[in-house]
Amino acid sequence: MNRILVIDDEPALGENIQRMLRSTGVTVTVFVDPAKGLAECLANPPDLVLLDVRMPGMSGEEVFTRLHEAHPGLPIVFLTAFGSVEGAVLATRNGAFDYLQKPFNREDLLLVVKRALSHAKLEHEVETLKDRLEALGETEAAQSRSPTMLDQMNKCRSAAATDATVMILGESGTGKEVMARFIHNQSRRKEGPFVPVECNAMPGSLIESELFGYERGAFTGAERTKKGLIESADGGTLFLDEIGDLGVELQTRLFRFVEERALRRLGALSTLRVDCRIVCATNQNLVAKIKAGTFREELFYRLSVVTVKLPALRERLEDIPHLARFFLERFSRRYGKSFSGSPQFYEALLRERWPGNVRQLKNVMERLTALHPGGVLEPENIEEDSPNLEAAASLSTLPWKDAREQYLASFESSYAQAVLARCAGNVSAAAREAGVDRKTFYALLKREKEQTTGEPIPQSAQECGE
Repeated sequence: MNRILVIDDEPALGENIQRMLRSTGVTVTVFVDPAKGLAECLANPPDLVLLDVRMPGMSGEEVFTRLHEAHPGLPIVFLTAFGSVEGAVLATRNGAFDYLQKPFNREDLLLVVKRALSHAKLEHEVETLKDRLEALGETEAAQSRSPTMLDQMNKCRSAAATDATVMILGESGTGKEVMARFIHNQSRRKEGPFVPVECNAMPGSLIESELFGYERGAFTGAERTKKGLIESADGGTLFLDEIGDLGVELQTRLFRFVEERALRRLGALSTLRVDCRIVCATNQNLVAKIKAGTFREELFYRLSVVTVKLPALRERLEDIPHLARFFLERFSRRYGKSFSGSPQFYEALLRERWPGNVRQLKNVMERLTALHPGGVLEPENIEEDSPNLEAAASLSTLPWKDAREQYLASFESSYAQAVLARCAGNVSAAAREAGVDRKTFYALLKREKEQTTGEPIPQSAQECGE
């Protein structure tokens, strides 16, 4: 049974909330003293806290700050009168789940309680995946507080209980592979392999042999039999990323496999049965590609039994401060630093366009963590990074692989120059601070030099000011 704790100095309101939630299968405990309510939450965290904004002795904002620091995953809903709505809105941007404006009716209360408890349940479920996903560097999708994203996660959770094929749609950087892994880890196949395939990373002839495998002697250079990626996913999940980039001929072979769950390696005479779940993703308009004759209609319908649409980061603003904090904590641990952001810093993040979505926000937080010694980040830190944000917007016109290479090259060179400047031009000291050898650091500097001037960088320590 879910536990809800109410902290409000008006006893009548607490009694009304208890009455309105009496038949919903939850237990409601009311505290009129905010200090006692806070102590109870810290000692025995409930599943949800309903918190008044203005109370004598200790304000709701103070209680929230203490609770959020101790239990950042605990959903907190502010109860606010008309005059304090602005403070409640700011609190939601700083980590509170939502707010209810007094007076509220039973329907409003039930709706926000249902959403908050559903969020808490999902947070608990994905906690078991956290270590595994952290190793992959991808936990963004499990960190959402957006109602739209939570709805999509609920859809994925329901679909995961079946073997239905799933099509994940969304812009680059919205977390499509993370969601595919979420589906896999919620399914009965979670102990089996998760096999990702980047359909846009290889030419058509190569990806066919990679997908379906080949027999020895099937073509020049095939000196041994090789199992394909589809076969490797037996018992698990096959994730086809950027499915819209597959050639039409290969789509025909894939459709046959989807229909029959059997394949024939290149050069083989017999077929092999493969038992795998198929999840696909694309940032393209497949309906338009069908009309243009570049994507098979029957394959589209076969792959999109369940369709999931991930919203762009600009459509889930409540996630921006939450994700930024998450990434700052992650990279602070990784680089042995301590970072936080001022309220103005998070407001500045909300004003950015984020064309690269969650992936771009993650990269910006890592860059800020790498280039600064620590402390409290302010809006000017975002302004310093604005040229990089604008560059990311221009890179969005390139294919993902080319854009990624250019973006990473820009980060590496900027990072190397910043570390070198901090070490007064001493390359050996800069390399030690960066945790790489001199040769690697020279390579980073060389990339910067060649990008900006086209000239080779000096190779001797004397020429670099040592």
